[in-house]
Amino acid sequence: MAEPLHFVIVGNGPAGNEAAAALRGQDPKARITIISAAATHYLRPEKLAAFLVQPRHRLKDLYIHPYPWYEEQRIQLRLNQTVNRIAPEQKYVYLNHKERVRYDRLLLVTGARPRVPERLASLSSLLTRFATGADALLLKRGIAQVKHMTMLGGDCIALELAQALLPRGVRLTFILDEYRFWPLEFDEGVKKRLADSLEKKGIEVVRDDLAVSVEQAGDELLVKTRGGKEVKTDRACLSSGMVPAVEFLASAGIDTQLGVLVDDHLQTSRPDIWAAGECAQVYYSELKDYRCSTGSVNAEQQGRLVARNMLGAKEMVKLPEPGRVTIAGEHFTTYGWKGFSLDEKD
Repeated sequence: MAEPLHFVIVGNGPAGNEAAAALRGQDPKARITIISAAATHYLRPEKLAAFLVQPRHRLKDLYIHPYPWYEEQRIQLRLNQTVNRIAPEQKYVYLNHKERVRYDRLLLVTGARPRVPERLASLSSLLTRFATGADALLLKRGIAQVKHMTMLGGDCIALELAQALLPRGVRLTFILDEYRFWPLEFDEGVKKRLADSLEKKGIEVVRDDLAVSVEQAGDELLVKTRGGKEVKTDRACLSSGMVPAVEFLASAGIDTQLGVLVDDHLQTSRPDIWAAGECAQVYYSELKDYRCSTGSVNAEQQGRLVARNMLGAKEMVKLPEPGRVTIAGEHFTTYGWKGFSLDEKD
């Protein structure tokens, strides 16, 4: 009797969890292992902002699956374990603590990390991030003391934060940098509409300028811009978009550009290796070009599709439905990001 296939999933986000559930549903005998550097299992990203400001919300309220679910589904969940390289010829993934894990079929769903502009790279310890459950938990501990927050950039994560913080009287400043308003469709016309709309919501907008330094100034931070403006603030939040987390693949011989390059079946350039979610740069037949994936809704859909393809199907990925962010009555298009509105009453 043939041994059951071993599916190894590197990453613990929406794509990985959806893929694991779909694999178990379609192959009851398969071995399924999720390996993640994260300290906790998958949290619902669309609920992080509400978790931040709602005193009664607990971290476990964000779990898509409780811990016992993984055991019941016979899915091995290995947290706090970092994959540092892959050997496709031998079909091994290598972990930081020198262990190697053999796979039959491998799924890369390592997600994305906050983009840190080079000019701010040395200031990491002073910057707030809000991309993961760990980030939200860290910020929640001190959120009651935050009276003013400055967004360095202004992406969809920053807008979701604004949606949660504005009704609670937190003053906000957006320093819009040159990076596109990830993952919004962005050009100079959109940039002006965005700035105008934020100002109508009572948000200070620093236009056509860049944050170049952040300094500790007593109990506050002092943000300085290239144009000479100084902003005193309680928190400086990095919000210049996300970039795929694929650095560990440098020696694997897997084609990458911004993310892991995959075809319209989510297959990489190496046999028996797929990628999905925010680490993937997907070829869309409709565009005849590649586009980086964004958003948890898109990642979940790709997770289910890639599971079927890993089991032998040949389904083609489709462009995500556009979403919409509404600010002061103005609408902005997103791709793969669940729509929301800053105009909704708390």
